[in-house]
Amino acid sequence: MALSTGLQFTLTLSGVDNLAVIDFTHREALSQPFELAIHLASHDGNLDAADLLDRGATLTIWQDGEPLRRVHGIVSEFGRGDRGHRRTFYSLVLRPALWRLSLRHNSRIFQKVDPLTIINTLCDERGIRDVAFAVTRELPEREYCVQYRETDLAFIERLAAEEGLFYFHEFAESSHRLVFADDPQVLTNLGERPYNSRAGGPAPTRHVRKLSHTARVAAASATLKRLQL
Repeated sequence: MALSTGLQFTLTLSGVDNLAVIDFTHREALSQPFELAIHLASHDGNLDAADLLDRGATLTIWQDGEPLRRVHGIVSEFGRGDRGHRRTFYSLVLRPALWRLSLRHNSRIFQKVDPLTIINTLCDERGIRDVAFAVTRELPEREYCVQYRETDLAFIERLAAEEGLFYFHEFAESSHRLVFADDPQVLTNLGERPYNSRAGGPAPTRHVRKLSHTARVAAASATLKRLQL
């Protein structure tokens, strides 16, 4: 249970109590598996990676006793650091269940099915049941579709890109849902956020603290040609 005032962070991991979150870094983008790296401290100096890997966990961000954000994932990495007089320091990385598909390479042919059915089949094979499709159009059936010496995740991302789809995750208290969509309107609108670059002190509202701008050279056009033999 979080304190009633201020900003707190808690990690819920089944079978493990009294974990204190020291800091964390969360990387999340469209059409990429998220990665949440957390540094922890615990009075238990005997936590075993073999017991915790591939187990579900949830990081909750609290503001004045109310949950602002939850990130749920599976423990894909776990490590033990320094041991003090009273506490031992640990680190772990949470990733989505979808990340498991990057661990298996395959070659096969799908015949007379549409891309959404292929994606759903690949997810189902790895035990990912909470998959949603917010697609505004009907995707045509493919006569055949080949996965050739690529990971299941790379195959899914290639299929999605060919059909103009992107994916993201929605989080609940003890689960996360994989969503494929073709319209950005399905994404949550965060509204306006003030920019506040102060190095310290409490912030009155949720805000943007750091902002950077990058420019790069890119292709400005594409030309298609028909070759007749």
